[in-house]
Amino acid sequence: LYQEELPQYYNKVITLDLNGKTISGTDTGTASYALIENKGNLTITGNGKITLSATNNRGWNAYSSTISTQAGSTLTVENGTIEHLGGTDMAYAIDVLTNGNGGNVAVTINGGTIVSAYRAIRQFLNSSTCLNELVVNGGTIESTTGNYAIFFQNANKYANKGSIEINDGTVGKVYLYSYLSDSTELDIEIHAAAVEGVTAY
Repeated sequence: LYQEELPQYYNKVITLDLNGKTISGTDTGTASYALIENKGNLTITGNGKITLSATNNRGWNAYSSTISTQAGSTLTVENGTIEHLGGTDMAYAIDVLTNGNGGNVAVTINGGTIVSAYRAIRQFLNSSTCLNELVVNGGTIESTTGNYAIFFQNANKYANKGSIEINDGTVGKVYLYSYLSDSTELDIEIHAAAVEGVTAY
């Protein structure tokens, strides 16, 4: 949902009922790209599928994501499948972006399948004032290539704020990365025995 194209939806409460259908796209570019850019309060339900593939590998120069949830927004996934079929590094099914001082960002996974050939969910911590929060209450989160299911990334030397809570569900490997761990405010709660493992760096 792009603010420039649909200003009436910006910061609105939206339920996307997939009704068993599929939304699909192909990323053919080299810049950062999102099939759905969430700048509101979005809930996904309806047991359908949202899928994206990329044709160009841009390495670490840009991301490709099925859904990007921006600062000041929320995303709740109730069921269905959100997937990125790959074709590039930095390919995420869900990308959670704080990016400055635009407000807190929160993603809640209650069910469904979140999957990518690279990393299924990235939390990109890039704000010293706004919280980047992920809560997993159910569902399956995985990488089809054995990569990390969740990438919790503190990207710079500043005291960025992030929270991750895994209560239930089937979750693959979790990668907790902090550029400078002593400067980052992190709240980490992992309760699910189904998590394959946690790597902290």
